[in-house]
Amino acid sequence: MLWLAILNAAIFLTLGVLHFYWALGFTWALDVVVPAKPTGEKMLSPSAAASTVVGLGLSMMAAVHLANARLWLTEFPYVIKYSTMAIAIIFFLRAFGDFKWVGLFKKITTTSFAKNDTRYYVPLCLFLSASSFLLFFLR
Repeated sequence: MLWLAILNAAIFLTLGVLHFYWALGFTWALDVVVPAKPTGEKMLSPSAAASTVVGLGLSMMAAVHLANARLWLTEFPYVIKYSTMAIAIIFFLRAFGDFKWVGLFKKITTTSFAKNDTRYYVPLCLFLSASSFLLFFLR
């Protein structure tokens, strides 16, 4: 399962770097990653601080998965194990969403975000959740 932990770490690190990129004020892809109303109005306008916090959280998730691969922080096995479970639960909940704007059961399905959510974000969240559950039980 070394490869799975490394793959997850790479995904989390990539997502973290993307959030840091947005925190610096760049806007590439922001129009398709923020939920919007059918009128085109964005549901939120993430600040640089919020993007930085999310980037740090995703980077910490990458660190947890590097520890699962036994490449880092091997001295804290229970912290790593239960952090992995927490990550699995977080992404499972994100995949199901809020039942209106994001997730498997969203009601708003015609926006660019909603289409990308169905096509890319939900499957990615389900993969990260399932793989994290698997790593939790195999650790």
